[in-house]
Amino acid sequence: MNRLKIAQYIALGATALSVIGGLLGGLSGSQIGAVLMCIGFVAGLVSYIFGGLGTAIKMAGGIAKWGWIIVPFPYDIMTFIFSFIFAIIAFVFLPIIPVRKAYKESMYY
Repeated sequence: MNRLKIAQYIALGATALSVIGGLLGGLSGSQIGAVLMCIGFVAGLVSYIFGGLGTAIKMAGGIAKWGWIIVPFPYDIMTFIFSFIFAIIAFVFLPIIPVRKAYKESMYY
């Protein structure tokens, strides 16, 4: 099986665990939600080892550049940093987005 296909399945499970853990932790405040999010985080990192890390960094850089261009000068530096950090956090807990994009890109080449 292709490495990116395996990474895609792992990322799907990691995303599901992160979202379910976030909902459980947010709604009930239980420790089970934190454990599920932690498992999803580790599984997301494993999926990036199989493939998709370069795509995630490229996508996060694109989001950060968007913040750099939209906002006027004194605020654009902080917007760039905030956008980049937000994108990295989003891609850590939702790894299916960049891994799926990397899989689709590999299908065309």
